[in-house]
Amino acid sequence: MRSLLHDLGHGLATLSYLADGLRAAPGLPGDALHRLQLMELELDRLLQLVDLRDRPREDTFALRELLTQLVAVKSLRGPAAVVLLEGAEITVRTDQTLLWRMASNLLDNAVRAAGRGGRVTVAAREVAGEVRVEITDDGPGFGRGPRGSASLGLGIVLALARRCGAELRVDPARGGGTCARLVFPAHLAG
Repeated sequence: MRSLLHDLGHGLATLSYLADGLRAAPGLPGDALHRLQLMELELDRLLQLVDLRDRPREDTFALRELLTQLVAVKSLRGPAAVVLLEGAEITVRTDQTLLWRMASNLLDNAVRAAGRGGRVTVAAREVAGEVRVEITDDGPGFGRGPRGSASLGLGIVLALARRCGAELRVDPARGGGTCARLVFPAHLAG
């Protein structure tokens, strides 16, 4: 239950931020409409979180689409720049909600570690048949960033990765910072 409340807290904070942005905008210009759409997507994900189930619900879907939505929300919310790197469209077979939770937790940690003026990159790659989601920050490195709920978030990601048949790898990034990788084995590639 604690891990669910942790994830709901992040999502609700995002919704609060997006709503504040709408309240401050006179009328509904294009940017406010975009924020409203992101808020609706975030709300949909939160509603899916409440749909607790014993086993992951596997579905084959376009990974970049999910990551694009997540990066759009996180880039509005944090002090660091969040960028989705270009790449080929990749499909993966897993539970979308669980993947969203894992990537969201890793992104929150990376944004916090990178800090104001920092940079976080997100990439989706297929390497030797495996599907990898890589989240890299340019912060001080694992364990040296600002304190927060990172250890709880990483514990959640580790448990969810196991449920999905994936693996979590956390390594130093080239040039400093941290690279967190979710690795889905070849049999889960779309």
